Amino acid sequence: MAGEAKQVQSIPLDTIGINGLDTQANPTALGPNWFTKADNIIYTDGGKVTFRKGFKQKTTNGGAKVGAIHEHYDGTNHIVFGAVDGDIYEMDLTNVSAAWTNVYNSAASTSDWQFTNFNNECYAAQGGEEILHYQSGAWDLVSNDSGYTAPTGVTTFDPSCVFGFYGRLWAGGISEEPDVVYYSEILDAVKWGASGGYIDLKSVWGHDTVVAIKAFAGKLAIFGEENIVLYNNADDITNLELDEVIRGVGCVSRDSIQEIGDDLVFMSKTGVRSLSRTAQFDKLPLKELSQTIKDELIDHIVNAPLVKSAYKQDEGLYIFSFVNRNATYVMDMKFFTEKGTPRITKWTFTDDREPSSLAYTQTYNLLVGQQSGRIATYEGFYDSDWNGTTYDDYPYTGSFSTVWIDLGQGVLTSILKKLIMVVSGGQGTDVGLRLYSDFEQTPKLAQTFVLNPPLNGTPYYWGKAASLFGAAKFQPVAGLKEKSIPLAKTAKYIRIEMDGVTKGYRASLQSLSLLFKVGKTL
Repeated sequence: MAGEAKQVQSIPLDTIGINGLDTQANPTALGPNWFTKADNIIYTDGGKVTFRKGFKQKTTNGGAKVGAIHEHYDGTNHIVFGAVDGDIYEMDLTNVSAAWTNVYNSAASTSDWQFTNFNNECYAAQGGEEILHYQSGAWDLVSNDSGYTAPTGVTTFDPSCVFGFYGRLWAGGISEEPDVVYYSEILDAVKWGASGGYIDLKSVWGHDTVVAIKAFAGKLAIFGEENIVLYNNADDITNLELDEVIRGVGCVSRDSIQEIGDDLVFMSKTGVRSLSRTAQFDKLPLKELSQTIKDELIDHIVNAPLVKSAYKQDEGLYIFSFVNRNATYVMDMKFFTEKGTPRITKWTFTDDREPSSLAYTQTYNLLVGQQSGRIATYEGFYDSDWNGTTYDDYPYTGSFSTVWIDLGQGVLTSILKKLIMVVSGGQGTDVGLRLYSDFEQTPKLAQTFVLNPPLNGTPYYWGKAASLFGAAKFQPVAGLKEKSIPLAKTAKYIRIEMDGVTKGYRASLQSLSLLFKVGKTL
């Protein structure tokens, strides 16, 4: 009817970006549940955008990067080792000012050790170096152990990878025979000759180099640069049986491999892949997990392929970092999108705080070896550095950018009225909001504001001060705050960018809605 007032309509945007980052597809072809930028954020159990936690320094500054971290259990104590400049230190993470204990000084030029626990003892390997053995509180070359026997026919036993499982120590990638895997005597990682042996892969995969050795679904998995080989009956070496050769797909970086449930996730030449194809582990093609960021990962792989990773079990996060690129990615393995990929976000750091190594530990949860030569824990909402007396807290910025959101009115333009958001927590957080319209590069609206929800009080997510559910993720959440932003703009398509600067408190975007009226044809 002519002259009839147009009603205000509402578009709930609660699910914007819920699928995480997609830099691969054309932004105009993506739905609003994708982000084109997702920096320094993760997701709550309910799928709400929130800040990553901070890196808090727990050791003194060692200068050179921490190239490897490992938690060893000797049957009585949990010990954290850190590798710097080829040397291996025992780290005291209970006193940030404590001097490092130089447990072992090696002649290695790098700190790219791989550690493995075996029979309450610890072993370490990196390419070009002899295997190290930790026992009775000290490191030494395994070749110095009483009763040591070298693998048959090997002059210098210098494997690039080592793995303790199926009752033996396994090693591969030695300089003389890069495509041979050696195994020790049963329950004796000192003896490699007598009852030990080897698997020569030359006749199995042709020409390749052993990168890593892992256990997978009751099988022995050997990763090469270009191929993967699976063996059955690794616990009974006399009946070892070739199960499968996966050709054309290998692992580019040893420490990208993580065990996630019954699966192994690793970095191939084309991105992150899953070794588990189906629940029956049949011979279907390997699953590609990073196709939404494929091109940028390939750029990193080609130019700086060294990757360190960890699987944060309590949150279901596979974290991997290109250590020479300050590019850290996080895959939420609890949530898979319609493209079959986990939800992905990206982390960046300043002042050499970025990861140079990662480890998920029983004692300290996630530990981060940093380029600055320190080990940090993952906690709080500042990146915190020790100044010798106390901590200096450094804020960081979490940000996201949506795709172009179609307001769904065809040839009709819409009159934007309000953007309403509800934020949980984030006391004192500085927020910047920018709204773009109709593919323009200059924002139609740019606004900044400060979150000031109560730090405690009566607003609770579940309505009562005491939750009946008990589990942490169901406990009541205080500090909800609504923010209404008047728009008074017109658009057919909109794109929203938002960033927040941390002030030590967790903040999460609980809901977002757009109010608008249908306007005229343009």
